[in-house]
Amino acid sequence: MKSIVCGIDLGTTNSVIAFLKDGFPHAIPVEEGTAIVPSVVSFDPGNGSRWVGRRARNRRAAFPQHTVTSIKRLMGKDTMTAVGRGSFRPEELSSFILKYLAERASEQLGARIDQVVITVPAYFDDAQRRATIQAGELAGLDVVRIVNEPTAAALVYDHVPSDLDTDSPYVLVYDLGGGTFDVAVIEIKGEIKEVLASSGDTALGGDDFDERLQGYLLEELKRQADLPDLKPDLSLSVRLLDIAERAKISLSDRPYVEIHEVALGMVDGRPLNLDVELSRTEFESLTEDLVDRTMDIVAEVLKEAHLEASEIGKLILVGGATRMPAVHGALSELFEQTVAHSVDPDLCVALGAAIQGGLITGDSVGQILLDVTAHSLGIKTLDTVDPETGEPDCFSTIIRRNTRIPVSRAEVFWTVADGQEKINVEVFQGESPSCSQNTPIGDFLYPLESAPASSAVTVEFAYDREGLVRICVDQKGYDNRKEVTLDIRQRRVEETGQAEAVETPVNYIAEKARRLALNERLPEGVKREIMRVVQVYEEAIRAGEDEARMDELEDELLEILDQAEEELEAVE
Repeated sequence: MKSIVCGIDLGTTNSVIAFLKDGFPHAIPVEEGTAIVPSVVSFDPGNGSRWVGRRARNRRAAFPQHTVTSIKRLMGKDTMTAVGRGSFRPEELSSFILKYLAERASEQLGARIDQVVITVPAYFDDAQRRATIQAGELAGLDVVRIVNEPTAAALVYDHVPSDLDTDSPYVLVYDLGGGTFDVAVIEIKGEIKEVLASSGDTALGGDDFDERLQGYLLEELKRQADLPDLKPDLSLSVRLLDIAERAKISLSDRPYVEIHEVALGMVDGRPLNLDVELSRTEFESLTEDLVDRTMDIVAEVLKEAHLEASEIGKLILVGGATRMPAVHGALSELFEQTVAHSVDPDLCVALGAAIQGGLITGDSVGQILLDVTAHSLGIKTLDTVDPETGEPDCFSTIIRRNTRIPVSRAEVFWTVADGQEKINVEVFQGESPSCSQNTPIGDFLYPLESAPASSAVTVEFAYDREGLVRICVDQKGYDNRKEVTLDIRQRRVEETGQAEAVETPVNYIAEKARRLALNERLPEGVKREIMRVVQVYEEAIRAGEDEARMDELEDELLEILDQAEEELEAVE
């Protein structure tokens, strides 16, 4: 069988796998004719057999201790989840879901699936992204790229019919999934999609709305049963959560929902029954603060993108939780425009991941993606110390959050003592001025030549699309340059030698230009001009030129690409 690259939306509540066919993405119906697979794993209490997807979800109420849901919320944490007869790391449980998706999709397509693009929330940190890659590897898959979910969703809108036509180049992606929330502002320039700013909350999603309603139903159950001290066991909690989820979904389509449940449990020999009518207004009152939290993040992202709400031309809604009318109302009020789903919010992230897979393999999809860093990257310095420990704790930023990637940035630091022998370069990511509040990425020792205090040391970061941070440290005036690579996939440090230059990060504008320059039908003069501008453009990236200069070079390169494509059309 021919191998293909698929896109996977590994979601908190549901997961989807998609592939690219004839330049267009298609979600693969892997389970009972549907592409939406519950992100649930369940184990047989007797023989330990494993189920994934709908069958696992259907077992949750009967076997709550043998079934696990929402594992995505634990990704990146050093924790074990006891389920069935064993304990598993979050990435192990996620790998079961990924393996199931790949195997079922392979059966449907008649093609081997061993390479995938997996999406993650834009605000996932290094540990969470690395855990996602490890989950793919445990499933026997080659994870060729990790892509931010809002960015993937934006990719799909040029490939699926959409009624969101506007003259404004600015798009806002509002992604409220089962367990995470993301917002991204994207500028569209022809085939170029550039992420201007993104933010989110990895602990906010549809699950929180369910849990809020679950608490309300528990209080109603206590009141109706006249049991103010009722403490729910695991089975009752799971059943109430299922009821809450179904009620939430129903309230998206109707103003009231009637809940009639019998024998939810037994207390003192009598059954616990629940009989309540819930209005959409009551539900929205219970969860108003959750919607407000998302809108605060929207406002933050608009500010970071230097845009007003009125400048946003399109709103792209992603995630099943965006079906709630309260979300539509809040967005409509802020942006003063009609809010609607143009693409199935449960599918569009996976569809976008499939398009990204096509970009990587060189398929003709007419897309160029410019993403940004989700978190700031920097090193620990002696500018401040922790008042409790007395240890250095200053986070000196080198690459700021929401910087376009691939990117290269450098800063100068100074030694603190005469004859200082070495520096321990400790790399962190986050937004706090204190390293202790940020996430450690890795560290390595850099030996110094004997020199007076306050000698200059340059630290350069190059961050590419593969999640690799290449760091070059150079003591000014001495031939002792050292370069290492921090591999976010494995969180390991690799020394690449003192003489090697930092590798040019992957850039899709340059990649597309190089592919075009290889076309034999193009005149040699056009090919040479393309490669000349590509070289200037990549040198500007390495030099960290300002945004105005980069925009100028991008426009020049895109103009040449347009001319080259016109030449090819004329030949045809």
